[in-house]
Amino acid sequence: MNAPLNTPLEIALDETGLPEGQILADSVRQWRSDCQSGQFKIGAATMRGPKLDMEIVGAQISSGEFFGYPLQTWLAVLFVDPDGVLASILFKTESLDNFEELRRQYRLKGETLLGKTIRAAMSKRASRANGESYYAVEFEVTSEGRYARQIAEFRQLRYHSGLFRLLPGPAENDEGDKADGQAEPARKGKGK
Repeated sequence: MNAPLNTPLEIALDETGLPEGQILADSVRQWRSDCQSGQFKIGAATMRGPKLDMEIVGAQISSGEFFGYPLQTWLAVLFVDPDGVLASILFKTESLDNFEELRRQYRLKGETLLGKTIRAAMSKRASRANGESYYAVEFEVTSEGRYARQIAEFRQLRYHSGLFRLLPGPAENDEGDKADGQAEPARKGKGK
């Protein structure tokens, strides 16, 4: 959807279903990893369980003081979710490190994570700082992806860094750029 903001867009309400293997990419669905409850959510409230299968379209690292956290590194992942919808999710701290280790392992084997189904799973941890528990996300490749051909085509035709929407309203990252998007504020003091 690259139309100017002042141009209204008609929403086709009569469209139903998707042809087999097609990706719904008219807007990016916002997923969240709620590391206090150990659940993945769509938006702020739709709980979908402790595991999320993803077929990655792209990933982006940003640094910033997002959601009231001190300056740190964030990983945004653009992926096709189990419903066949183009989606995004943010990870930080230990979860980011776990994703990077999976990517590193596959890179050392001469393989890519593109074209594979990656399972993100909540794993319970105990906080040394305050004794409370939280969840970190661990990643594993579970199979070849169902949407590999469609993702490759999407990356060639429509993929660009503007698809990553990180923040609710304008905020500066460490390079002084502005970013906008949707995500709920996280609670301080717990790892994601």
